Amino acid sequence: MMNTCTRKSVNRGFSLIEVLIGILIFALGMMALASLQTSLARNSGDANARTVAINIAEEFIESARRFQQVGASTDPLVSTFDDIATGTETATVGQIEYTVNTVVTPYYYNYATGTFSENNTDSAAYPDMKLVSVTVDWNPGQEFQVDQTPGSATDLGTGSITLTDVISSIASPAGGRVILAAQDSSGYAPPVDYSPGMNPDIISIEIGHEKFKESTTPLPKVIRQDELVETRFDVVTYSQNNAGSTFLRREEFRAVSCECILRLPSEDGDGGFRPTVWEGDQYSDAEWISKPYGESANNQQSTFCDMCCRDHHDGGSPESDVAADPGGSKYQPFRTAADFYEGGGLDGDHKHYNRNRQGEFTLATMDGDIYLEACRLVRKDGFFRVGQDMRQEGFNAFPADFLDDSGEIDQYSDYVTWAVSEFEEGTHADPPPAAPTNPYESTPPILKQPGEMPTPVAFPGTEELATTLPTPSGSIQQQLRARGIYIDYMNDALREKIICLETDGNTGATCGVPDVTTALEIIPFYDVQLTWLARWNETPTNIPVDVTNETIADNNTHNRGVARMMAPYGQSEVNPRVHIGNLGLTGTDPIDELYTAEEEDYILYVDLDLYEGPPALSGIIISGDIISSVNGLRADLFEIEATGAQCDRTNTGFECNLEIGANNPRIKIFNYFKRNKILLACSEVLAVHGTEHVSSGTSAADNWTRFGLPSEATLDAHIVVKEDNCN
Repeated sequence: MMNTCTRKSVNRGFSLIEVLIGILIFALGMMALASLQTSLARNSGDANARTVAINIAEEFIESARRFQQVGASTDPLVSTFDDIATGTETATVGQIEYTVNTVVTPYYYNYATGTFSENNTDSAAYPDMKLVSVTVDWNPGQEFQVDQTPGSATDLGTGSITLTDVISSIASPAGGRVILAAQDSSGYAPPVDYSPGMNPDIISIEIGHEKFKESTTPLPKVIRQDELVETRFDVVTYSQNNAGSTFLRREEFRAVSCECILRLPSEDGDGGFRPTVWEGDQYSDAEWISKPYGESANNQQSTFCDMCCRDHHDGGSPESDVAADPGGSKYQPFRTAADFYEGGGLDGDHKHYNRNRQGEFTLATMDGDIYLEACRLVRKDGFFRVGQDMRQEGFNAFPADFLDDSGEIDQYSDYVTWAVSEFEEGTHADPPPAAPTNPYESTPPILKQPGEMPTPVAFPGTEELATTLPTPSGSIQQQLRARGIYIDYMNDALREKIICLETDGNTGATCGVPDVTTALEIIPFYDVQLTWLARWNETPTNIPVDVTNETIADNNTHNRGVARMMAPYGQSEVNPRVHIGNLGLTGTDPIDELYTAEEEDYILYVDLDLYEGPPALSGIIISGDIISSVNGLRADLFEIEATGAQCDRTNTGFECNLEIGANNPRIKIFNYFKRNKILLACSEVLAVHGTEHVSSGTSAADNWTRFGLPSEATLDAHIVVKEDNCN
């Protein structure tokens, strides 16, 4: 068989299908490359837009930070902390429009809880800081483009960035540099315009070299749940010349009354802070030590009571105490040794008290004992700290028309600065030593009176310069006024600086207090309006003049010190009275046995002389204390009214003058109330007259008691409000 071989021819090249597949792959690659280029361009544009948005947000925040003053301004060219507010604006950069949404949240610091809150529980004039959140969106109507032709339907503008920052109400160095650079200033704090307060409520005291000091009117806040009070006021130092007034320093004060639980120190480091004291240019940083301390007895009182109860104790031995100056580490430097505990876990602490069912003070001695407290707080570096107790050294009262004009203000200002200077000089030897060596708290000087000035001054209202009713304008009433001069304790370190400034040739810089020119600038004194915190009484009681004495209400909405004409003839001695310490600012009940000894009073004379004879009062006086034995219930809230006698509330009780021929004279006490408690007014001297009204205690109008008044003088007709029964 023959084998036949056939050679086949093979052609080398690409078939049509291979070409088509290659074209497809190339096309897909080109499309991917085009998509990549488009994506890169889009991402580049988006990154650029995001960068611009971040820059815009930063610019908005930094612009807000560079405010020139805190409070609002009528000058549109002046930027203020008050202007930092929520709003919306637009900005166009590189043909892209950006929307800027700013959300501002104010925050207030509560030192008692150690937290920031959006709630302004302290009624501060402005927030401590503002949380500023700036969100920048790009315009969604702007499409991404390649050359002049839209290359994508994807919008460039759906992105968004948010920056958040905190801006303090205290101007920072960084925030002020731009402004101050333009003013060629070497400092960092921007100057702040200041509007002095209106007299007669706020009086500017001149302290030399065109500088002044004034105190705002104290505003009480009544914590109704437990009948405790928190009062706030500020002391402002400012300079003034023909160009206007400039803010220099602000000192913020609070006064609180509290109910506390006593705690003894343990080995775990329990305790509290030493008092914050004035050092001449700032308040000190208090030291934490192991010592007796307290806790707030309930949450129905000022939030500052947590700190007040904890810190307002002495004792312990911190490193910063100065052995030669013991008063510098005490909350009440002028108390005697008998007013402090001796021995045990409370050694060195000032004594604390509560009331028993008879209304008597009982000493707190055991861990867990309830006691009453009152504190003065000062703001230090934005936070409140417990300072040494307030100490009123002088008290004055005036008729309605005094301190209305500049001449009277100058006269009063001259007296205050002279008296304060004389007081300070009385704290050391004359001539002053190089450094104070005698602790003046053992023998403090006494503030001199206007009549002791080199050129004696007599303010109106004395017996020789009595005010009159009706007034020259024909009104049958006038608002009397009261002011207190407070001087804080001056420790040895501060007094050294004061003595240095009083020495010829020395300056503030050489004495350790830069920018100070006179000793008056660093003496811790302030003159405070006390008209609505003092108790006003008159003799004879209610006739011919009655002076209002309403219970303290929020923001001075109560009425005190208004002298009203009740009879057409006679003279009244009007007697405002106020506690010299923290209680003088809270206007609340005594917290210890020293209250009466620590009251300051003044006598104003009011004359009425028309056409009739004097009123028919017997001169038989019945008086006594009005006391609350119920924790958290203030006796100063209780009110009285009388029949057959002229009666008035005093600081601690009441006083009645029987009318001649009165038939069955009596006094009614009312407005004692604590929710869901049965309360009774009790007396061991006065007998209940008629029916005593007692309820379950669901409103303030539910409880009242009427007592008969004796027909002879009685000075111990005490009334005590008790719970459940009078035993």
